[in-house]
Amino acid sequence: MRYLMPLALLLAAPVSADLVLNYNGFYGRMKKLQQPQYSDITLAFALTEQQSGLPCQFYQLKLVSDRHDLSLEMAGNGEISLPYDEALKDSNAVLQVLQADNSASCQVQFRLRSRMRLPTELTLSQLQHYRSQFDVLLDDMSGMSKYWLPDVIGVIVEFADDVTMPPLSSATAAVTSCQGKRCVIRLDTVLTEDSRWLFQQRPIYLLPLIDVNAN
Repeated sequence: MRYLMPLALLLAAPVSADLVLNYNGFYGRMKKLQQPQYSDITLAFALTEQQSGLPCQFYQLKLVSDRHDLSLEMAGNGEISLPYDEALKDSNAVLQVLQADNSASCQVQFRLRSRMRLPTELTLSQLQHYRSQFDVLLDDMSGMSKYWLPDVIGVIVEFADDVTMPPLSSATAAVTSCQGKRCVIRLDTVLTEDSRWLFQQRPIYLLPLIDVNAN
C-alpha cells in the first residue's frame, strides 16, 4: 500500500519578496504530460499566498534568459500560463516573481487536474477514466518512489460557486459528499455502470482524491 503524499500533486515552496525558479523544473514536469495517455489531464502551476491560499500579489511575473524576456499572465485562481518551450529550457530560463516588500509570502503549487471544462452530468466511466490517468501519471512522475505513494481512491469535483448535493441513488450518495465549492466522490467501492452525477452547475475541473489514511 502506498502511503506518502505525492509531491507531484502539491509541492509548495515558500518564498520571500522575490522568487527565482529554474524553468527546467517546470519543463520536466510538463514533458510528462505530452504523452497521449495523459491527454485529458494537466499539471497547472499556481502562485498563492502561503497563509491564506489566495492568489499571490506581485508587480512583475516573467520568464527570463539571455535570449528571452516573456511577461506572464495569472488567472483569477492563481494559475499561471507557462509555455512548454524547449528553447526556454535550453537557454536555462528562470521564472521571476517580484513582490513588494510588505506583500504576503507566496508559494508555488503544482496542481494536477483535468484539462478541459466538464459537463454538468458526469458518469462513472468518465470519473474512472480520470482516476486512472491521475494514478498512472503520479506513478510515472514518482519513479521508484511510487511504491510509497498513497492510492488515488476517487476524484474531487471543483466548482466556481457553492454546490449542493445532486439527486443521487443510495449507492452514489453513500460515496459522495459536497461542501462549499467542491464535491468529493470515492471510487474505491462497487458502483453500477449506470451510476451518474447530475450537478446544477458545470464543474471547473477534477482533482485526484488521495488516500491519506493508507498505512
